[in-house]
Amino acid sequence: MDRPHPIGRNHDCLELRNDRVEPMRYRHACCGTAAQPPPPRPTEPIEQMAKTTTGKLAQLLAAARATPPGESPEGAQEAVFRALLDATVYAHVPLESPPEGVMRFIQFVRPDNGQTVLPFFSDVEQSEVAAGKSALSVAMSGRNLFELTRGATLMLNPNLDAVTLYPPEITALLEGRALGFFTKDEVAENTKVLTGRPSISTVGLNVLLRSLFEREATIRAAFLAEVHRQDERAEVFLLLTVVAAQAYHERILQLATLTFKTEALQLDLPLSMRFLAPDAPLDELCNSGVQIFGA
Repeated sequence: MDRPHPIGRNHDCLELRNDRVEPMRYRHACCGTAAQPPPPRPTEPIEQMAKTTTGKLAQLLAAARATPPGESPEGAQEAVFRALLDATVYAHVPLESPPEGVMRFIQFVRPDNGQTVLPFFSDVEQSEVAAGKSALSVAMSGRNLFELTRGATLMLNPNLDAVTLYPPEITALLEGRALGFFTKDEVAENTKVLTGRPSISTVGLNVLLRSLFEREATIRAAFLAEVHRQDERAEVFLLLTVVAAQAYHERILQLATLTFKTEALQLDLPLSMRFLAPDAPLDELCNSGVQIFGA
C-alpha cells in the first residue's frame, strides 16, 4: 500500500521476520480504564461475528499492494480501511495479567523515526510470529481496537504493509470519513522549471494549512509556489514546501491529505508537496513563492 511508513517499562526485544526492521523494543500501554470483559483469544470462534472475513481482508490488502505505479491507490486503499472496522484484527498484550479493569496493549519504538506505535495485524499468523514467546495475541474487531486505543498511533502489519494510522485518521475512520490519499512522484534534478507566486487564489488552502500547522509544533515554516515544468510533461502545479525534520514527514503528509479530503478542498491547479530539513538552505522554489507559515 502506497502510504509512507506515531508508558510503561521496557519489555523483551521482539525479533520480527523482516530483515529491514530492527527488533521491536516493546513497551506497555494502558488503555481503557473502565472495567470491561477481556477480548477473546484468537482461538475462539469470533470470525462468524465479523462482517469482513480474514480471507476477504487479505484479498483487499493484496489488491491495494498490487496497485500499478502511476495509478491512484485511493479506491483500493479506501476499501481496506473501510473493511478494517468490521474485520477481526489482532494486537499484542503482555504475558502478565493487568490490574483489574485495565487493559494493556504493547507498543514499540520505530527504528526509522523514533515514534512509538501500537502494532496490529490482519491475520493471526502474522500476529503470532511477531509475538513469539514475548507477548500474547488478542482478537477483536478493528472498530473495537480503534475505540480502545484512541490517542495512540497504530501500525497495520509492521512486517508487511507498515501502514501507520495517526490519531486524527483513526477518528476519521470511526466517524465514517475517508482518509487522504496521495501518489509519489520524482522530478529529475536537471528538469527545467519556471517558478513564481501562485497565479490562482489559494486563500482556502492557506487557511487550512495554517490551522493544521499551528497544531503541529514540528513544522518550522511553509512556502507555496507555482511551478511550470519545461519538459515533455509541461505540467503546471502548486508546490507546497514544508520545513520539518525527517522524523515528522510522514505524519505531516498524512494529516495534510486528511485535512484536504475532509474539507473537500478544491483548487484550480494540482497540489504537490515536498519537505526541506530545518538546517537546509532555502532554495529558489521557496524564494520565488510566498511564505504561508512560520517566521
